[in-house]
Amino acid sequence: MSESKPIQAAKALWHTQRVKRLVRDYLGSSAACLVSVRERTCTDPDCAGPATDVRVVNLSFCETCFIIHKPVSSVSYSDIVEIL
Repeated sequence: MSESKPIQAAKALWHTQRVKRLVRDYLGSSAACLVSVRERTCTDPDCAGPATDVRVVNLSFCETCFIIHKPVSSVSYSDIVEIL
């Protein structure tokens, strides 16, 4: 039996917030920045499934963007450390 859409949406939101928290933990409490995380379909032929886009914008509007070739539910702290 498949999960209902509200449950899927809640899980996606929870994982998105979890990844944002991981990025903020890595950057430290003194880093004033905006963090955006979203899961999208990966267009890379070597990527087997969805990818996670992460954007970090500091107060000077300098933006750092990166892609983790994993679904948002599979992103770990070590992925964040490796990419940042």
